[in-house]
Amino acid sequence: DPKEAVELSKFPARVEKYTRDAMIDVQEKFSKLKGVSVIVYIQTCAAEKRRRRKRGQFPDPDKRVFINTDVCEGCGDCGVQSNCVSIVPVETELGRKRAIDQSSCNKDYSCVSGFCPSFVTLQGAKLKKSATAEISLPDLPEPALPAINGTHNIVITGVGGTGVVTVGAILAMAAHIDGKGAGMMEMAGLAQKGGAVHIHCRLGNSPDDISAIRVAVGEADAVIGGDLVVTAGAKTLGLMTTGRTGAVVNSHEIITGDFTRNTEFRIPSDRLQLSLEARLKERVAFFDATELAKAALGDSIYSNMLVFGAVWQQGLIPLSLEAINQAITLNGSGPEWNLRAFNLGRWAMLHPNKAQAIITPVAPQATDPIAFRAQQLEAYGTSGLVARYLKLVEAAPDALKLSVAKGYHKLLAIKDEYEVARLHLETMDKAQAEFDGTLRPTFHLAPPLLPGKDSQGRPKKRAFGPWIIPVFKALAAMKGVRGTRWDLFGYSEERRMERALIAEYEADMAEIFASYTAQKLPIAQALAELPLTIRGFGPVKAENAAKAAETRHALLARWRDDGDGASMAAE
Repeated sequence: DPKEAVELSKFPARVEKYTRDAMIDVQEKFSKLKGVSVIVYIQTCAAEKRRRRKRGQFPDPDKRVFINTDVCEGCGDCGVQSNCVSIVPVETELGRKRAIDQSSCNKDYSCVSGFCPSFVTLQGAKLKKSATAEISLPDLPEPALPAINGTHNIVITGVGGTGVVTVGAILAMAAHIDGKGAGMMEMAGLAQKGGAVHIHCRLGNSPDDISAIRVAVGEADAVIGGDLVVTAGAKTLGLMTTGRTGAVVNSHEIITGDFTRNTEFRIPSDRLQLSLEARLKERVAFFDATELAKAALGDSIYSNMLVFGAVWQQGLIPLSLEAINQAITLNGSGPEWNLRAFNLGRWAMLHPNKAQAIITPVAPQATDPIAFRAQQLEAYGTSGLVARYLKLVEAAPDALKLSVAKGYHKLLAIKDEYEVARLHLETMDKAQAEFDGTLRPTFHLAPPLLPGKDSQGRPKKRAFGPWIIPVFKALAAMKGVRGTRWDLFGYSEERRMERALIAEYEADMAEIFASYTAQKLPIAQALAELPLTIRGFGPVKAENAAKAAETRHALLARWRDDGDGASMAAE
């Protein structure tokens, strides 16, 4: 950022300056100094970057991050390294993987530091704005607007960086246009990207009617719920009163910071919706505004404006449609798209079944998970691997077959250099389906034959331009040498560990099959699916393998002690 560069130039020349990736080294260096030392960290926050970029006031790098989910192991190291909530889960037949939410990505590229070869940066990539659904909006009847008795109190909830403050500003401006009084305050302190945000807004027939801005306990008349987790939280629930408060809530599971630390974290959406229904009864409505925004507008950033329109259509906001339209236009940031989003939210309340049909994707045809994995192993290309796979799966007890199919496939389909190369040959086709423009890829890899360590002592990742694609083709064609004496990569510690895990698994399953009983099914399933936890590459995979080894020893001990599944399930 040029402004940040100007600020840095004001420091004396003797002050050492570093880039962000040197933070750990700098901290270690300063920790060894005697006396007082100071580290000043200068960086524009992610949400502010996105606001400035939309207004052309901040550099917008011509580069986007893309993850090839076929290469991704779902280990979550990218989230650990970046702590970024724009890394979102993608459910696949082979487990939960990762993708980048391009609508909220702030382009700091820290996720690329994750020890994973699935990351590709693309120059020239323009996010496809084309909507996947064409919606012809009919004439929408206007609701009866509520009367203002003293003040009409509105609470807007959401997460930082998604336009929550913008909705509040439009609401206040519309009140001004309608000749009413408005008081608004942000209750979040810092609207950090992904952090909880609360906007309190009081409307009065005149400014003199507003003596306080903060909405007190039980005083909310309307809630514009941009995020389910924040809206159903105790802080927001306390502002609601049964019979008085009405709300519309975005039911989409927006990723939180917990997901960056726990790869299997899931939001308890059902319980959160139930808590809101218990408080508001029939005066609460839910719809997936995020998915509707993506489908109808091509960008999830408009989700809060959809919820705003839905709340207004429910007759919960005492402001005229004309005033709101003028306020949106005066806001100046994509007024035509925001107007469209507002009206789409109104339409979703009037035609919920039609909206749901657009939101809900067509369910993929059911596949045979065992046959699917056998096909994957055939493409993997090692002779006799499919027969070896099916032999063990077919030997498993019926109740255990699927668990063995998943766990055994995970071990056999080693993502070595040949396999990663083969999978990356499809990366550009996948990227072209998501982006417009002439794409110039850069692959971020840590080839085991190259020296060097990063600041964490892990093999150093390097950037490789489009010239690496012919190398991928050559490597993919060489998969026949996998496991032979000509396999130079096969001598690495990681490859030896992976082959040992396969042999160990086969021995464990033989023992399980020989003494299997239905009462011990939970233990057997846990052992059979344990390989699914051994995710990642290099040091990340080694760490996960060590954790799995401890679990394996405990499970086998329980199995051999003739423990039953009931006691294990209770724990």
